[in-house]
Amino acid sequence: MADLNLKSLHPFLQHHSTTLDNDTRIESYAHDHGDGGISTTTTPWNKRDMGTLLLRALHATLKSGSTRPIIWCSHDRGARIGHRLLTFPSPLTQNIKAAIFMDIVPSLEQWKAFANPAASVAYFHWPFLARPDAPEMITSMSGAKYCRLIMERGKGQSTAGVESMQSDGAWDHYCAVFDTKAAIDGSCADYTDGAMPECEAQTADQEAGRNVQVPLLVLYSEGSLARMHDVPKVWKDWVTGELECVGVGEGHGHYFPESKPEFVVQQVKRWVTKVTS
Repeated sequence: MADLNLKSLHPFLQHHSTTLDNDTRIESYAHDHGDGGISTTTTPWNKRDMGTLLLRALHATLKSGSTRPIIWCSHDRGARIGHRLLTFPSPLTQNIKAAIFMDIVPSLEQWKAFANPAASVAYFHWPFLARPDAPEMITSMSGAKYCRLIMERGKGQSTAGVESMQSDGAWDHYCAVFDTKAAIDGSCADYTDGAMPECEAQTADQEAGRNVQVPLLVLYSEGSLARMHDVPKVWKDWVTGELECVGVGEGHGHYFPESKPEFVVQQVKRWVTKVTS
C-alpha cells in the first residue's frame, strides 16, 4: 500500500532496489533514473536552473503548487540550490516563505577559506571534483570506494550517531547508488559549477546587494563546519531577513540529519511553527 501511495503521489519517480550482502533489499525512488543518476543536459549544470526544475515539478505535481506556501528545507547541495534561488527571486520562488539550510556557508565563503591549509585538507574534494579528469580517477578507484571514503571523513565522532547513519545498510545502499557513471558525472558537474561559475555569480549577488530575504534557519555542525567558519557571522552578510543559526554538537559531523535526526526534526518543527504562526 505504501508503495502504491508513493507512486501515485509522485508518478515521475522511478523505482530502484539494492540487494545488500546479507540479502536485505532496500527499496528507493529517484527522479528520472532508478539508479540515482541524473538527466544529461545540453547546457552546463547550475544550481539555479536545477532549483527552477524542482519548483516546476512541484507546481505540476501539486494542484495548489503555484500558490501553496513553501519552506525550503535541505542539507548541503539542496541548501546551496535553495540559496541560489532565494538570492534571485522569480515568480516561481514568490511563495517560498522561509528556508532551512543545513551545514553550509555560501560557496564563495567556502572557497575563500582555502587560504587556511587546514580547510584545504579537510575540503580537498572541492577542487578535486571540479577537475575535468575527476570522473575518470573516481571510476578507476570505484565510485563505491570513493563514496565510503568521503562518508568516513564526515561521519563525526559520535558513536551513536555513526550507528544511526549506518543502520539498515544505508551506507551500502549509498555506495551502490554512487557506483554509477551518472552519479559520478553528476557529482563532478555540481562541483565544477560550484567553482568558478557559482563564485562569479555570488560575487555579482553581493555587489548588487542580492541576499536571502526570507526568514532563514541555519543548522550547522559544531565539530565540522564551525571548525573552519564563524557560521553566524558569515551568514549575516548574506541575509537581509530574519536569521537564526543553531549548532549541532556532541560530536555529530556533517551528516547530522542522519546521525541526530530527532534533533533535526525538532528544530524543523519549531521553525515551521514560528514562521507560519
